[in-house]
Amino acid sequence: MLYPDFNDLVALKDLKWDFAQASYRASHALALGGQHSPFRGQGPEFDSVRKYVPGDDIRNIDWRVTARTNSPHLKIFKEERERHVLLCVDMNSAMRFGTRKTFKSVQAAHIASILGWRGIANQDRISACLFGDVRNGIEYFPPTRTKRSFSKLLKRLSEPMSEQHEISLQNAFQHISQIAHTGSLIYFISDFMGFPQDCSLESNLNRLTKRCDVVLISVNDQADKSIYPVGALCFSSGKDQKILIDTNSFSGRTAYERQWIVNRQKLSETSSRLKIPLIELTTESDIRRDLALGLKSLFRRKSL
Repeated sequence: MLYPDFNDLVALKDLKWDFAQASYRASHALALGGQHSPFRGQGPEFDSVRKYVPGDDIRNIDWRVTARTNSPHLKIFKEERERHVLLCVDMNSAMRFGTRKTFKSVQAAHIASILGWRGIANQDRISACLFGDVRNGIEYFPPTRTKRSFSKLLKRLSEPMSEQHEISLQNAFQHISQIAHTGSLIYFISDFMGFPQDCSLESNLNRLTKRCDVVLISVNDQADKSIYPVGALCFSSGKDQKILIDTNSFSGRTAYERQWIVNRQKLSETSSRLKIPLIELTTESDIRRDLALGLKSLFRRKSL
């Protein structure tokens, strides 16, 4: 299945878990909700000012700072707040691939659906950023707490791609750094096969983790790791670019497997160094079970 079934994504709202979202930082969102700040007292208490992000409540704009900086800014208050959850989904063509059970893109859509429905059940505000083969390369869905609005995102995830773009992880994280609300819980869902071997991505990640919680969810297929010797295979980029691969070549398969190992080492090292949780899933994973186990393990570690 190349694209997920919309009805299957909607049905995931009935999935029951016995733990909350993997949150490990005080929430900074503005509206009341199920997350608590570490502060006590009656009524809202002014905390700080930050730049306005589309989807913010314009009633909280700080007009003095806005006039002084010539850029809209928002007041942040200390109170019981809702959590803002941002779902970032890799929609590049490489995700529409799989040799076992289903495609990476389908698993990614199911993961986003489960996390979104869970957030809505917790009265969180859910927004999303899709990057890759979507409108203009990056498509943003403003925060919502309604099932109807969230269903629009699920509908988008289940539709055939109308455009072709190649958006790198660097560009995706750079964009997310600009739109993410302070205190957000960000789930980044990708195969991370394009994770750079240099440090070009770490600066964006490091800045992001200073003000948001970030969870990396990797979805991979067995063929990402190794290629079976099945003779000559023709691969296409979808843009009239084709390459013929001789999978019977032992040296070629070895180089391919080595590339995977280097990729995973860099991803793991970056995740560990920046203290960013990494959950690894596959196209063969039982997403309902394995995602829950991964997040439950994360929740326990952050609760210690």
